[in-house]
Amino acid sequence: MKTDKIWIGIASIILGIFIAFQMKFIQGTYLNGSTPTQKTTEILNEMAAVKAEKEALIEEVENLEKQLEDIQGSASEESAIVKNLTDELNKFKAFSGRTKVAGQGILVTIDNPPTDGSYGLELNIAYDYKLILELLNELNSAGSEAIAINEQRVINSTEVRLAGSQMNVNTIPVSPPFVIKAIGNSKTMDGALNLRFGIIESLREKGYYVEVKTVENIEVPAFNGTLKFKYANTIK
Repeated sequence: MKTDKIWIGIASIILGIFIAFQMKFIQGTYLNGSTPTQKTTEILNEMAAVKAEKEALIEEVENLEKQLEDIQGSASEESAIVKNLTDELNKFKAFSGRTKVAGQGILVTIDNPPTDGSYGLELNIAYDYKLILELLNELNSAGSEAIAINEQRVINSTEVRLAGSQMNVNTIPVSPPFVIKAIGNSKTMDGALNLRFGIIESLREKGYYVEVKTVENIEVPAFNGTLKFKYANTIK
């Protein structure tokens, strides 16, 4: 009986050692030395950290998306403002003659008559430059939006005057034939020039060659001179 108790004690010790060894083996192999409860806690902590990092990244992405929307909205508004200003500037340039323009209009060619003596003294349309001024006035009255004489853009400061046997336009000497381009309602301008006792009739009666054509599209060049204001100042 006593011997049996001793063997039972030895067996218990051996079993205890075996179980302890197995637990240590499991911890070292699968749990890196931690108990299952410790490992579970570590995993839960890691999961919580990953979740927190994920939420932080999502929040950062949302913030970046909001910033992008704000930038795009601001850029869109700025782009619209720039476009409006550019459109207004282009209109100003067109009306002031600072850019070339195109559109329907009228083409007037005026030249001296043949020098065969049939008109007595030799005619020179440059000497009758005031008739050119009258023609320009008629075109403006008929709603012309842009005019050029021999590729010289006519603006509010343009001078048309006699210079020897030629005519100055924007201080540039031009000689006949004078080709006048005007953009506007072609029918209205044609009607204004060809009125009875009008400017075209006056030019022809004097013996000058005059041809008037309405055109679907004509290009008028930009003013190439320099504008300086010495006395006029802007008012705010």
